[in-house]
Amino acid sequence: MTSTRVAIIGAGIGGLTLARILQRQNNPSIVFTIYDSDADEMVRATFGGSLDLKYESGQRALHDAGLHAEFIKLCRPIGEQMRILDKTGKAFYEATDNGDAFYNPEIDRGQLRSLLLESLEPNTVQWGRKATAVRKDDETGKYSVEFESGHSLTDVDIVVGADGAWSRVRPVVWPHSSPIYSGITFLETKINTALHREFAPLVGPGAMFALTDGKAIMAQHNSGDLMMLYSAVRVPEDWATTSAVALANTPDEKLSLMLKEFSDWDESLKALIRAGDSPIIRPIYALPWESEPRLKTDNIVLLGDAAHLMSPFAGEGVNLAMADAADLAKALNNGTSLEKYEKVMRTRANTAGKESATNLDLFFGEDAATKVAALFKSFEMPWGVSRLVRSYFYIRSLFA
Repeated sequence: MTSTRVAIIGAGIGGLTLARILQRQNNPSIVFTIYDSDADEMVRATFGGSLDLKYESGQRALHDAGLHAEFIKLCRPIGEQMRILDKTGKAFYEATDNGDAFYNPEIDRGQLRSLLLESLEPNTVQWGRKATAVRKDDETGKYSVEFESGHSLTDVDIVVGADGAWSRVRPVVWPHSSPIYSGITFLETKINTALHREFAPLVGPGAMFALTDGKAIMAQHNSGDLMMLYSAVRVPEDWATTSAVALANTPDEKLSLMLKEFSDWDESLKALIRAGDSPIIRPIYALPWESEPRLKTDNIVLLGDAAHLMSPFAGEGVNLAMADAADLAKALNNGTSLEKYEKVMRTRANTAGKESATNLDLFFGEDAATKVAALFKSFEMPWGVSRLVRSYFYIRSLFA
């Protein structure tokens, strides 16, 4: 039997999901390995915040991976619980339970990553392999992948670019498109809520968004006693490297300088910034949500952020990556056209990308708290319907 050799570049959530589903399909004609730039699996073990997995995308992929039951044990059904405030602390919207608890429950990125990694057979991931170039042999039609370490692969039939925002695979098929700065930069910090019980009424059990004047303070609970805080400002791209905040010598100095950006905000909100530690500056980038036609390069395919990086304001990033992985695994297993997969992936991503761009402008535009509150109110269902939806997803989560 002739085998198809697949190189998955990137061990993010999308690449791991693809590998797990392929492994479970157990098709002997498909031979695959993941190659990742990290030195080992511990480099990003605690990276990232909380993720809400939607039933028709992220959770669908976990069903295909045979991991949904384990996910239910780890998740937190708080995906719809949130508060929306302005800079004075005035609440414009509060949702404690609108019936969708098991439609998009939350899980820490690290927990989801570990769940996927631990499900894979030994040596599925080759660490310390940062891809630098992908080339096609015109005579054989196969590909080679070169790595920064000096290693290389040859005779690869299919290359999957699952290597994130700054993908080295993307330029092969989409050479004129690279991430564009969104105009928004986050300062990410972590808060130990066991030491700061006073924040419970302000943030609530889920997420909190305080929005005013093109700025935001966004809090999100993770598992245990961890809360992630994102202090967001509309600033030039070079702010991330040249501002006083970026050049501060210590974490405390960084937080102190960041507080000046929120000098006229309510003290209760500024206290969240003061309580944080491990500050990291994160400029937010996105790819054009209406993509140009890709080059006709057979058997190189993208998924997740490598294909459709967007801001987090649609809540779709990880869900799209996992849906991509599930659809691509099915296409590889069935031997169906990769172009068909790409059409479905691109249509889905363009819809989410448009929503993400629209929501970013809403969150950081004029009268943001009022307008974002109105947006979330428009999603609400009548109480009786809400109970039916809650019951449906709860039962499906138990027996699916």
